[in-house]
Amino acid sequence: MKPSVFSATSVQEVEGHLQNASKEGPKPTLAIVFSSPAHDLKDLGAIFGRHDMDVFGASTAGEILNDEVHAGSIVAMLLDIGREVYSLEMFDGKDKSSLQVGQNVGDWAKTVYDNPAFMVVSCGLHANGEHIVNGVISAMGRQVPLFGGLAGDDLKFKDTFGFDGSRVISNGVVALIFDCNVIGLQGVAFSGWKGIGTSKTVTRADGNIVYEIDHEPALDIYKKYTNLKDDSIDAPTLVIEYPLVVNRDDGSSVLRAIIVINPDKSLVYAGSVPEGAKVRFGMAPGIEIVDQAIEQMSEFKGQIPKSDAMVLFSCKARQYALGPMIEDEVAGVRKLWDVPMVGFFTYGEIGPVLHGGCDFHNDTLVPVLIYEK
Repeated sequence: MKPSVFSATSVQEVEGHLQNASKEGPKPTLAIVFSSPAHDLKDLGAIFGRHDMDVFGASTAGEILNDEVHAGSIVAMLLDIGREVYSLEMFDGKDKSSLQVGQNVGDWAKTVYDNPAFMVVSCGLHANGEHIVNGVISAMGRQVPLFGGLAGDDLKFKDTFGFDGSRVISNGVVALIFDCNVIGLQGVAFSGWKGIGTSKTVTRADGNIVYEIDHEPALDIYKKYTNLKDDSIDAPTLVIEYPLVVNRDDGSSVLRAIIVINPDKSLVYAGSVPEGAKVRFGMAPGIEIVDQAIEQMSEFKGQIPKSDAMVLFSCKARQYALGPMIEDEVAGVRKLWDVPMVGFFTYGEIGPVLHGGCDFHNDTLVPVLIYEK
């Protein structure tokens, strides 16, 4: 496997990169493509299709290429691997729950490989990332290598997209699976966000929609404890700073970020927030989380010392909280393996914690290693 990566500022510019790629070395078969929705995603996917490449694509809230952080651009990784060791499918989520979509992904994968590894991107602002993860795992009947993220839309919070070489969807999942007997897919999730303030109780909720916390409208609780003003409650950059830390029955906790503010003051989160759950507001502890992230990734590197390529899913909230320091985090993680890397800033992340099973997260980064066994 000899991956190559590039960035572009327009769909037309991509054509030149693909022509060069076809002249240099083995012909790529698979393109992992992340793009700002400012570009025409159908035209973008079609260009790769004309070069006989399969496309695993998502819209973004910022792009990552090697050590660099981009905005409003297109980034791509080209892989020259046999089509017998990977498969790609798109699952429309219209009239289906996130759990059903996840189950459909798992059911499909079982018909392709006996030992699949998954990379998925979900689109649609009302998608429940936790249910997608649960659906895949329940269909497989076991824990599997499963990584990915929720597509973004440059913090507009209107529509997010997944795409391949010929189609674009705004509700559903694009799934890429590898034959894990041939291609390894491994990664780990790290956050560093901490819970602050007193514990509160979710008193009315349905799936990933929270109506009341401590018997008050959810948005009013946010306004009370975070000093949000009526004229700023629609500003995404204000609400992404304060995810909920949700305590689970098994003693673990997970972060959940707001995606949509409804007119009735209910809040749509990227993943489930159960009724009755004990929650606190989360806040980034400071720039020390960069060192903490690299330290944990170094520990993970002890398990997987070498890779051929890397895909990075990082929460948009990390970029917002860290500012220019986000480039130090991105560069520090890539330096550990020193391989070509693409990624994007997401609205939610999928991957296992260190020494744990796969889960859905917010405010985390998930580097995913791709390597030939």
